[in-house]
Amino acid sequence: MLAFNVAWEIFQVPLYTFPPAPFPYYTVYSIAHCSIGDMLIASAVYLGAALAAGWRWPIDAPVRGLCVLLPLAVAYTAYSEWRNVYLTGSWGYETTMPMVFGLGLSPLAQWLAIPPIAVLLVRRRPRR
Repeated sequence: MLAFNVAWEIFQVPLYTFPPAPFPYYTVYSIAHCSIGDMLIASAVYLGAALAAGWRWPIDAPVRGLCVLLPLAVAYTAYSEWRNVYLTGSWGYETTMPMVFGLGLSPLAQWLAIPPIAVLLVRRRPRR
């Protein structure tokens, strides 16, 4: 998940606007900051899915786990985007950002795409 989230963050940078950089390499800092946040989100929603579908849900109950994980991740991301764009002004959207309900589609799509891919990769791994 970390590698996919870092790659996603790098590729979606052009879709965002940021306030004037307070220090050199602010974009690198932003990518790292957001990637760490993504891992915290992933850990929290995995826990939610594990409570609902068991700790081994990616193997034993992937559909049930994803049915819990995906709405939690998208809901938190929607809140975070709204808060950071409209409340705190931590970042904004370029005109090229696809929008849905006033929120950037890219960060929402991130949580609809990456977790299922990660589950598929875990399920393909040979068992011992």
